[in-house]
Amino acid sequence: MGLKTKRSNIKHGRYSRALVIPAAIEKGKTSTLAANRLMIVDPRGEISENDLLEFLEQHVEPNFWPWLKEKQKERPKHE
Repeated sequence: MGLKTKRSNIKHGRYSRALVIPAAIEKGKTSTLAANRLMIVDPRGEISENDLLEFLEQHVEPNFWPWLKEKQKERPKHE
């Protein structure tokens, strides 16, 4: 269903970093995104930045951090 990958953050200009979108993902002329600690990107640019931010703040952020904390508790500690 999805794609997972690690990407380098590439210096772009004086103040920005670029994240290269994998070739296997369908892209539009521009991408839209919303970000805080996590990032949601629409590489086709079909979803507005405002809608992405609303979704990130109302659904992703509140649910992700408790899930991650619980998952980390389940991992055995290596000594």
